[in-house]
Amino acid sequence: MIKQKKILRLYRPHRGQAALHDSVARFRVAACGRRWGKTIASTAEIIKSAWEKPHSVSFWVAPVYRQSMIAFDLARKGVPKRALGSINRTERKITLINGSTIEFKSAEIPHTLRGFGIDFLVVDEAAFLPRELWEEVLRPALSDRRGRALFVGTPKGKNWFFSLFSKGRDRGEENWDSFSFPTSDNPLIPASEIEDAKNSLPERVFRQEYLAQFVGDASSVFSDIARIVRGKLDGPLPHQTYSGGLDIARYRDYTVLVILDSRGSLVYFDRFTNVSFRIMKERVVMAMRRYHNAPLWVDSTGVGDPILEELRRMGAAARGFRFTASSKAALVENLILNIEEEKITIPPIPELIDELFMFGATTTPTGGVHYGAPVGYHDDCVIALALAAWGQRGVTVRQSDFPVAGF
Repeated sequence: MIKQKKILRLYRPHRGQAALHDSVARFRVAACGRRWGKTIASTAEIIKSAWEKPHSVSFWVAPVYRQSMIAFDLARKGVPKRALGSINRTERKITLINGSTIEFKSAEIPHTLRGFGIDFLVVDEAAFLPRELWEEVLRPALSDRRGRALFVGTPKGKNWFFSLFSKGRDRGEENWDSFSFPTSDNPLIPASEIEDAKNSLPERVFRQEYLAQFVGDASSVFSDIARIVRGKLDGPLPHQTYSGGLDIARYRDYTVLVILDSRGSLVYFDRFTNVSFRIMKERVVMAMRRYHNAPLWVDSTGVGDPILEELRRMGAAARGFRFTASSKAALVENLILNIEEEKITIPPIPELIDELFMFGATTTPTGGVHYGAPVGYHDDCVIALALAAWGQRGVTVRQSDFPVAGF
């Protein structure tokens, strides 16, 4: 077997590149700062995959022809002589002696990418490619061979590349893995060069291009989330008061329970799916009992209404919040204000942070504002946090209203 550090001549991966190589996830997403070394690392990956799987088909897809040629030239010079079969520069195709082929494509003419079965795929500068190319062309091409994919690029706002990056940070997505690699990982880039860029570039640009951070666009609801990320999950304290928020799963969503203390610190977080309503209710009630049977605000819209009553019967100090266009706006805007004023802090929980980042606002045809996640994505964590924050607005719940009952 050829190791990554020997798959390209003179290639010695730095620490960040080694971490990428070590991941065994089927789908890997790497958000990289400029000059981090993504092209050479991805080239090592695609050659290694082709060598280890004889007669396999590998594709490198870049936004434009010039970018695909850069990778092709690097690969043809770097393939070990003992592994090389032939090189076709016109077709940008490398054939290894084991029958595997590596082709370097551009996305300028998408239909030329159809009709292939692919074992390994590199999507270069993924943020600059359309979502449809992945969903309608490249993802189906991986199905019959159970192919793997590596997405690399520098962030560009909250587009589909961020959506993929979020999947890799979601612990419920077992086939995905994500990485964030700043330029400073590359030991060949002087620290003085990065510092000069920091001093000469707008902060937003520096964060995106050098720190590999996904910077929100104008539709972002929650600004500068990093300011409130600190602390850790904590158990109940004797004289502390708490409030909880529960968003109940619908269809493919997650049930999320969030508990805040009186200082606004998130101390408890639970996110789960594919469990029965009975187990879900027991799980929620047991958590709330630990935190002094604190008031719990529940989305009581639709299926939530009978569950609310069951939670009350089981002893939870539960109150319903029924969603309408106006009530949801009030709920979200209360959370916005709390975050802007740093009245809420959250531990580094990837699923929650990514949902906050993705959560947006759009104007309806009637002039109203619609809050929510993009179509196909989750906002369960955001709603649970918003409900817990709503419970901190001074609303009291009398324990006598909720008789204690066993399971």
